[in-house]
Amino acid sequence: MADTIEDGVFRSRMNVIDLIPRFSIPFAGEPGMNVPSSGGDAKTGLMWLFFVVAVPVIILLFLLLRLIYKNTIGKKMETTLLEDYTKEAEDYEKKGKFVSAADVYANKLKDLKKAAALYEKGGAHRKAAFLYESLGIPQKAKEMYEKQGDMQSSAEVSVGEGEYEEAAKVYDKAGKKIDSAMMLERAGRNLAAIRAYREAGEYRRASVLLEKEGMGKEAIEMFGLSLAGKAGGALNIGDYYTYARKLEGIGQTEKALGVLKEIDRADPSYKDVREKIHLLSASAQEEEAPEGTTKLRSFIRSGRIEPKHSLKLWVQILRKLQEAYKSGRGFGLLSPDNVAIDPQNNISFLSGFVSSGYRAPEVSKGEQPDVRADIYVSGVMLYEMLTGGLEGLGSTRVVDIADDVPDWLDEIVIKCIRKVREDRYQSLEEIFIDLKNLSKSK
Repeated sequence: MADTIEDGVFRSRMNVIDLIPRFSIPFAGEPGMNVPSSGGDAKTGLMWLFFVVAVPVIILLFLLLRLIYKNTIGKKMETTLLEDYTKEAEDYEKKGKFVSAADVYANKLKDLKKAAALYEKGGAHRKAAFLYESLGIPQKAKEMYEKQGDMQSSAEVSVGEGEYEEAAKVYDKAGKKIDSAMMLERAGRNLAAIRAYREAGEYRRASVLLEKEGMGKEAIEMFGLSLAGKAGGALNIGDYYTYARKLEGIGQTEKALGVLKEIDRADPSYKDVREKIHLLSASAQEEEAPEGTTKLRSFIRSGRIEPKHSLKLWVQILRKLQEAYKSGRGFGLLSPDNVAIDPQNNISFLSGFVSSGYRAPEVSKGEQPDVRADIYVSGVMLYEMLTGGLEGLGSTRVVDIADDVPDWLDEIVIKCIRKVREDRYQSLEEIFIDLKNLSKSK
């Protein structure tokens, strides 16, 4: 019996021993045997297990309950609330309180179209305009702004839609002539814009548009109107000088002379005013062009001359220069005012005053002119024929102004008008050689 009990105890102990590895309990003498187990560690582990498992479950339950609430009680409450707002708005509308009803539709029911219509009905035109504009109904927005008396906002709606002529009409109705003109200009209605600018007293802008439309003489007259009643003082003396040059360019010598004299009274040292006065005063005593001929100046005043005709005239001038040298004509007397042309393009030279614009740099410094001085002036004249003026001379290439001029001809002009005479053509023969070679090769 004792053996049996001992056997049972032994077997029990063996069973316990068998269970120890399953729970990772170290045997005596193994690593960890000397570290006492801690009940606190077990509790901490259980707490972490709880958080890892329980917290996501709680979150999921919360979201599920929220979804159920939203689709049941919440939805019902929302529907009830919308019904209450609708009833409130309808009550306001029945009582004729259209603006109050519109406020409810706009802010609570988010029905902007209905709100806009009620604002309009209630006379709150600005609020109606804002809503119509946000709804993409520009015509109604403009109508509301105009009823409000806000013509600026109405016009801005048209501008935003690219309807510049419509904007111009609105500005004109509001008496804003300059704004109306600007809109007409943006719409490409330049002639209408010119009229509007003139009515508004904006003669300078009208002048610019007239020039764009190829109406040079009218542009200059309009430019003159912009100076009317102003003294030729330091603030606008440059404008007066520009005006004088424009008048001179269209042959109104007496008028140009009067403007230059006014500048001279204000500032005698301004640019080349004194020289221009002398030139224009002397022009009445200049040799008249023979009957049946026209001065080159008259051709240039009419605008730029086509490259083909410019080159033909220029070659004729150079050949006439060669003949003149043989007959003893001096240098430094060449200018568009001293060249007469008959219908067959025959050239004759006239005597007369030569302005500083047609003098070679070295001559202006007091040096004696030679053939290279005439080559310089001939290049200036060719530049003027090809471009229609002397603006940009020495800083701008001909091809940058007139795109129908070939590069090789531009190169010849550049070489003629170089400031250092040693860098120019040294003889007329050199020009003819280049004309032949460059025109063939390019």
